Amino acid sequence: MAAHTMQISRFTKKQLALYGAPPRTFNPNTDPLITVLDLHKRFKNLEVLKGVELYVKKGDVVVLIGPSGSGKSTLLRCINRLETIQGGDVLFEGNSITRGPVDLNGIRQRIGMVFQHFNLFPHLTVQENITLGPRYLRKMPTDEANALAERLLTRVGLADKKDAYPSQLSGGQKQRIAIARALAMEPDVMLFDEPTSALDPEMVGEVLEVMKDLARDGMTMIIVTHEMGFAREVASKVVFMADGIIQESGTPEKLFTHPKNERLISFLGKIL
Repeated sequence: MAAHTMQISRFTKKQLALYGAPPRTFNPNTDPLITVLDLHKRFKNLEVLKGVELYVKKGDVVVLIGPSGSGKSTLLRCINRLETIQGGDVLFEGNSITRGPVDLNGIRQRIGMVFQHFNLFPHLTVQENITLGPRYLRKMPTDEANALAERLLTRVGLADKKDAYPSQLSGGQKQRIAIARALAMEPDVMLFDEPTSALDPEMVGEVLEVMKDLARDGMTMIIVTHEMGFAREVASKVVFMADGIIQESGTPEKLFTHPKNERLISFLGKIL
């Protein structure tokens, strides 16, 4: 415990309590669902994250913006344990998911992720892509998994594509299938890593509409995107990252209308 105390001596009492507490009952009304504490990540000699701290409560829609190379996607991958970290911690429901024995499959069921390039299995049909996780990880009977897939396909507007293969779909359709696949695990949080950046402009809107629908339904989401209009409309909090740290965060109104950080002002001046 002494080593932990030295490492996190600059944290607030609230952070220290979250970090050092034994497993405890999570209160969704008061406790952050995801807490990132002094997170550091390096790739060889390149430090990509330099002490990031972030709190995400249940129902939040947090949009990460910033220049390429600022650490946004790496932060998502650390939260989902797709990357190892060199310092700090990530807490889910108040308990560390980076220290000690952790059920990675269990964590990734509860923290779903949608990638830039879909990552669908090309040899499986749409329905098979969606039901693979529920059948093998959640041990869901095939009939139940198929019914779930049909409900999710209806939700993303692709009920008629269940027997199609990924090669028969447009980019926007593939991304909506990828969202349905992640939702099939019934996650508590959804992470989106630039979900529209690989799409043709006319396909962006159909994917953003699905994400807006999730936000309206109360899904907790952390989204890396360059779609500023979407961030203005949907985000409960916008986080601007540059040089591996959070430079400024706040409501969309605050960040887009009254930015204070010079890097943020310059960034917005180039993209808006």
